[in-house]
Amino acid sequence: MIAILAYHSLDDSKSVLSTPPAVFVEQMRILHDLGREVISLGQVPRECAHRRREDAVVITFDDGFRNVYEHALPVLQRYRFPATVFLVTDYCEKTNSWPGQPAHIKQQPLLRWSEVREMSNAGVAFGSHTRTHPDLRKLATQKAAEELAGSKQVIEDVTGQPADAFAYPYGAYDGEVMRMARAHFQLACSTVLGFATPESDLFALERLDMYYLQSPALFRRLFSPALGAYVSARRALRRLRGH
Repeated sequence: MIAILAYHSLDDSKSVLSTPPAVFVEQMRILHDLGREVISLGQVPRECAHRRREDAVVITFDDGFRNVYEHALPVLQRYRFPATVFLVTDYCEKTNSWPGQPAHIKQQPLLRWSEVREMSNAGVAFGSHTRTHPDLRKLATQKAAEELAGSKQVIEDVTGQPADAFAYPYGAYDGEVMRMARAHFQLACSTVLGFATPESDLFALERLDMYYLQSPALFRRLFSPALGAYVSARRALRRLRGH
């Protein structure tokens, strides 16, 4: 199993998108102290295909909040952990104020391009979260394709590195959206709560929403049967709320 950790903002607002910086620091220390293997997101296809890796961890951040530069980068560098940040490229240097953002979500600054370059030079990978964070299912095919291709191109132009990973805004996708993701990227992350396995679709990779795993005691048991049962229960509750 591969635990793809899904963070958003590192702040103390107690939002559903927030992880307190102190909690993040403790979680990274736990991974280090337990000797967990932290791999890059780009390694996931190979590891799943060859079934070689057990109990590996991947670190991801959605939306590209500036506090990831402030709070996560120093910790990632300390432990030499790879990570991927998914950018909403038209909103870099602005705030997370894209259309459709729920009113209860606090507006916060997003990464500056100079910070993206610095993080990229430090080994952080960047993937696409589209240009404007729309529900891609609701767009015309050409417009949706522009959201993917345009964001990918900007990231590659700024960093000089391939942007091969994608994360669906709102976790929303259908067959047509997945087809477009396959045309532009090597993998895509969903918001389906769970672990990635050799049976996972590389264009609908499961992740662990870190809002649910802020307890250090729970986080220490990341690959335990008890944690698996907890994740399954949370996934079922999510499904019920969705219906």
